[in-house]
Amino acid sequence: MPEEHGTGRFHRLVQRLSPAANGTCWRPHPKRDDKEKKTRIPTHPIELAQRSVRRASRRNNDVDRELGPSAASQEPTPTASQSWRGDSRRRVRKETLESRLVHINDEEPPHNFVRNSIQTSKYNPFTFLPKFLFEMFSRVAYLYFLLQAGLSWWDVVSPFGGLGATMALSFVLLMSGVKAIVEDVKRHIEDDKINKSLTKIVNPLTGEIRSAKWRDLQVGDIIRVDDDELFPADILCLHTGLPDGVCFVRTTNLDGESNLKIRKPVDLRGFEQDIIDGSSTRWSFRSTAVLECELPNKNLHKFRGRFTVAHPDLGPKADRHITIPVTMSEVLLRGTLLKNSRYVYGLVVYTGSETRIQMNAAKVPLKMGSFDRFLNVQITVLIVAQIVLCILLAIANAWWREEEGFKRYFLGFDSFVQGNFDNVLLYVGLVFMTFWILTSYMVPISLFVTMEIVKFWQAFVFINNDPDMVAPDEPARARNSNLNEDLGKVEYIFSDKTGTLTSNDMQLRMISIKNQSYGSLDYRLEDTAEGHYGTETLHAFDMSLAESVIHLQKKDFWANLMAMGGSREFILSLPDSSPKLQRMQTMDRETLHKELAGFVFDSLPETVGELEVFDKDEATPTTAEQAESLRTPSAKLKIAGKDVGDVILGWHIVDFWMVICICHSLIIDVETDEFGNVNRNYQGPSPDEVALVEAARRLGFEFRERTMTEIVLWMQGLEVRFEILNVLEFTSERKRMSVVAQAPDGSIHLFCKGADNVMIPRLKVDSKSDVVRDTEESLHRYSVKGLRTLVLGSKILDQESYRLWDAEYQDMAGSLSTDRDAQLNRLAEKLERDFELVGLTAIEDKLQDGVPMAIETLRRASIKVWMITGDKMETAINIAISCNLVTHQDSLLIFTAEYRWDARDNLSHLRKMAEARLRAGLNVELVVDGPSLVHVLASSLEGELAYLGSLCSGVVICRSSPSQKAAVVRIMKEFELRKAEEGPGGPVLKFFRRQNRKIKAKMLAIGDGANDVTMIQAADVGVGIAGKEGRQAVNNSDYSIGQFKFLIRLLLVHGQMSHYRLARLIKFSFFKNISFAFVLIYYQFFCGFSGQTLIDDISAAMYNVVFTSMPILLFSILDRPVDDTILIRFPQLYNRSTSLSTETFWRTGVIQGMVDAAFCFFIPYFSASVRGDNSTHGLWSVGKTIYISMLGVVTLEVCLVARYWTGLFSFFVFLSFALVFPFCLAFPHAEQALGMFDPGQYGTAENLFATANFWLSISAVYVISFGYRYFMRSWKWLFDPDDNMTLAEFEQMKGPLADLTAEERLRLAALDIVEGPNSTLTATSINERSKSTQKRHNRPISAHLNREP
Repeated sequence: MPEEHGTGRFHRLVQRLSPAANGTCWRPHPKRDDKEKKTRIPTHPIELAQRSVRRASRRNNDVDRELGPSAASQEPTPTASQSWRGDSRRRVRKETLESRLVHINDEEPPHNFVRNSIQTSKYNPFTFLPKFLFEMFSRVAYLYFLLQAGLSWWDVVSPFGGLGATMALSFVLLMSGVKAIVEDVKRHIEDDKINKSLTKIVNPLTGEIRSAKWRDLQVGDIIRVDDDELFPADILCLHTGLPDGVCFVRTTNLDGESNLKIRKPVDLRGFEQDIIDGSSTRWSFRSTAVLECELPNKNLHKFRGRFTVAHPDLGPKADRHITIPVTMSEVLLRGTLLKNSRYVYGLVVYTGSETRIQMNAAKVPLKMGSFDRFLNVQITVLIVAQIVLCILLAIANAWWREEEGFKRYFLGFDSFVQGNFDNVLLYVGLVFMTFWILTSYMVPISLFVTMEIVKFWQAFVFINNDPDMVAPDEPARARNSNLNEDLGKVEYIFSDKTGTLTSNDMQLRMISIKNQSYGSLDYRLEDTAEGHYGTETLHAFDMSLAESVIHLQKKDFWANLMAMGGSREFILSLPDSSPKLQRMQTMDRETLHKELAGFVFDSLPETVGELEVFDKDEATPTTAEQAESLRTPSAKLKIAGKDVGDVILGWHIVDFWMVICICHSLIIDVETDEFGNVNRNYQGPSPDEVALVEAARRLGFEFRERTMTEIVLWMQGLEVRFEILNVLEFTSERKRMSVVAQAPDGSIHLFCKGADNVMIPRLKVDSKSDVVRDTEESLHRYSVKGLRTLVLGSKILDQESYRLWDAEYQDMAGSLSTDRDAQLNRLAEKLERDFELVGLTAIEDKLQDGVPMAIETLRRASIKVWMITGDKMETAINIAISCNLVTHQDSLLIFTAEYRWDARDNLSHLRKMAEARLRAGLNVELVVDGPSLVHVLASSLEGELAYLGSLCSGVVICRSSPSQKAAVVRIMKEFELRKAEEGPGGPVLKFFRRQNRKIKAKMLAIGDGANDVTMIQAADVGVGIAGKEGRQAVNNSDYSIGQFKFLIRLLLVHGQMSHYRLARLIKFSFFKNISFAFVLIYYQFFCGFSGQTLIDDISAAMYNVVFTSMPILLFSILDRPVDDTILIRFPQLYNRSTSLSTETFWRTGVIQGMVDAAFCFFIPYFSASVRGDNSTHGLWSVGKTIYISMLGVVTLEVCLVARYWTGLFSFFVFLSFALVFPFCLAFPHAEQALGMFDPGQYGTAENLFATANFWLSISAVYVISFGYRYFMRSWKWLFDPDDNMTLAEFEQMKGPLADLTAEERLRLAALDIVEGPNSTLTATSINERSKSTQKRHNRPISAHLNREP
């Protein structure tokens, strides 16, 4: 065979083929049995086989005619003798600008794709140092310290030696470097473990299998994966080990969902026996094939490609090529786990960093904590102040040189040498650098390391290990410790409803069939024992439903109805089966007679009888006027004495449960327990679907099995098989799901379920029916009970019309055009119209434990809670009332608008009402309709809505989309920042007010599902709840908890504690460094502003890094103002603290440091004596006295503000001060041992400690400094205590739980703080009581404790 007629022909053929890709609706291959006359129609993209290859075959025929028959006949068949691994002739891998080509058994040069190894680590031994140093010095603070350390080595300008500053910076870098190395080593170990994992590579020609490491996989390899193994790359499924040709995967690593999902191999049915030789031990692919697919991208839900196979055995005149569309249904992504499928063979498509999971491994957006922002601003201001101070000191030095220095000939100022320039500007610049180094201690270098340690401890020790925040198998997790302090400053909470406030434990409570309600809120289907499923449970659920089913099960009525797949078109169109049908027109009665033939009558009556209505207890028919009132199950509808009401209701019952059992995306997970019992559990992405299908099973309507081509139901003891033709998947935009299925009798049905706002406009409505009005009434009736509703619809399709629609749909599904999805939605809209109403479902989603009391606590903490949900307004309001978010239903403000001008007018009116209620001292509560937000978002009305929302204590937004959730958070953040800028002053003042707002008030978003991710990321603090909707919210959050009520402890305890501790850490760190810096500055007034220092560089470094670090570190980790219980019992404390503001920072951190520095400098300086054997007037003697005085002052300060003393804290406080004395004695000897003799240090300490003057001087400093601070603090405690002080005294005297009221006990019991209350108060009574006590929540703490400050 000539070589040019081989793979080259095949390659050109591949380029000519353009069949479908990535259709959400597809057609299985038709059976080859000529007796099978039914058209095989596309079916579910997850569960069933690919669409027919006949359309591709027709295209291939056209190509073959163009190329000529010889081209098709000369396709070579690979042989087993061809090389397997590394032979470029066997496997072609090529990538174009638009798509990727992956070949099997073909001969072209390989293309170099990325390796399959992954790297999540940041460093290696060669890149660590440059990368780490670049990251550290990219921060302004560290660059500042680097500059200081570098200048300190310049002897001409530096008052210190370079060793001290360098040691301090090196210590900080060392600590950060060790932390980075430890974290990166963990990543290296994990990467190495993954990359060296083993998988099996298969020779597609011989079936030979060999082991290989994951990192050695290449695009184009064929691999085998067995049960409970992870997929090492993104692969195309070619063959599975199950007889029905599907496989099950768990995608927890991708989206957090633990339920199983179905995938399937590429559809080669009809040819697979000729192409694939597969068994459990050996598998081979006996043909050439090419996959053309999209380039690597992040989309986890869609995949576009086509798989073209050359048939090896057909003759030259036959169609030798088949092309199959490839969707995500045939793709198995890296990181997913194979379950219950035996094994899978697949073609590697994407590797390494190009796999979907790696491309989606984006980091959570970086969020900066309040104190980080605060420090950036304050350090900037402090550096500006330092620059000004250094300029003034440099000018003062130049002035002193001119006025006094030249007079002192012994100073040598008249000799202009290096460091003493004649040029005044050059001299001032040089002295400026000297003072820059001297005052560099104003910014504490140790603060940044200490803050990292404290935040790490708060997050990973206190929060992660809090035993009071552990749900079953789900402890709290801090994923971003940068925001610990922000947890104590939350002003707004934006919460999802389902799974966040509610338990996401869906249970069917009531149903409506043709707008007739059945079931009861009091009946619990979930409590039914498995042995009682079926008619017995149906009878308990609703007697009339059971009676109708039993009536139809007589003779063969039920079997006939199952064969038809439900009601015929006329019965389906009847509005209900109630006695009001008596008013039918004659033509409709004739049709009804015909439809009921064989079900009620043995044969069609010769004459059409009148519809008569009987009561069960009466033997005579009622009048027409009475018939309308007999719309109860006791009424009987008869024709010619035959009971037809139960028959019609029975048909409608079947229609209802057919929609439930067919229109879903669930699979059955079969598990065997330790006792050998087989459990069949439904799994799927939607808890609503699981609840509905599980309820149907309990009532006797069971979804039993899916096969490649069918879905099998068990309807009250009778098996029914439907062929699934099309599935139009549910999306958040469509808000509905539709399934086209073929009944046993060949009729084609369209089943649909969805949200009421998209289903009602699609119902078939005529002049004879009030279906829309009745449906809306039923929806309202369920919604006010807090039930979630879905609308069910169905219709019977005309076979020819459906065939034409499907042909158009399949053509578009096979397109690779950019508007393909939009065109498919357009075609779906064309089919999904004129439904007959089947019924409604009403599902209960119970509130989580403690939610009402949690929200009540948040409201008392003056936190504004917004609930944002996709539910109907009535349902949302009912849930809001149940959880205490809405306390005044009668005065609830509701914002709705159909047009933008309506929105403007309504917002203006609601604003006036809200302001009036606030003036009256009442809470304002608002409900916003989601569709109305469309007229507000991205318009000038955003500010109006934000202002109205800011006046409200509670807001409910219903019918919202995920993008609207994030938009609401955004507009509130922008509004509050704009509001903060208001007021007099220029841009600088506005900037500082804006920054102050960012520090004082934060916005928190909490949710549990993927639809909450954008909201969580848009908020200042994002909290994820690990629930039944996967872990997407948790994976994108800053903190995760197991239940909503844990948010109380996260905010009120951990948030307030973190804020309290970090605020004091920052203030104290600056206080001790400002004190140190100003001691040196004060001395300049006595040394001619020369830049001379009193303290050596090593002692200065020890002051920062050793002597003052441990007390404040332990204080920042252990100290607390009051007990945890007090913080939850009195939520009014929350967000009232002014521990750290610009004013307190400069007052207690800077000015107080300057004052204490004055005590520490002037008392020892003027107390120095030249008398006696051991004089203390020397420079280094005075310096050491000042140094030890200052160390004692800052140690006493931390002792004074500490409220929670422990043995560990006491030990290190003593040790940090006591160590200074042996250090001063040993330091000169250590220098001497290193050959660094310093005459200024040697013998100074021994001489100093032997004098009474030294001890009297430091004692005087301690008494004056500490006495002054003790007096001021005592005055504060006695005459102007803050809330923390009041409650600390209350706790000390009575205990944290003393004098509990019944209301407090109920609230704390709901939050698991105390045991159950000894009162009869309920959540409702708390709600009622809160209406009359709104003002009391904002009263001072002292008023609650009956104490006047």
